[in-house]
Amino acid sequence: MSKPIGNQLALLKCIADETRFKILWALKDGERCVCEISKELGKEQSLISYHLRIARRCGSVEGVRQGKWVRYRLADPSIAELLTKIEKTSHKLHEKQRK
Repeated sequence: MSKPIGNQLALLKCIADETRFKILWALKDGERCVCEISKELGKEQSLISYHLRIARRCGSVEGVRQGKWVRYRLADPSIAELLTKIEKTSHKLHEKQRK
């Protein structure tokens, strides 16, 4: 397997987790701190922090320190575009399956 394919698969594996996918979706609208993401998703802050660490390692999320807080955001605008394309494609496929 070539290196680029390995990188692509690593990104897909990173975002394929349900919690990380929801975190990325929440960050699509802008920066958030762990407490905001936790509240929005109804999950413990420790769980959100764990998944943010993984998302940072795979390069999909970055943290920006503001005083004692860290605000997280998507590392690249193309991630938001990817999420939108996933949503549209999954909707199309679902509609085809219903027919």
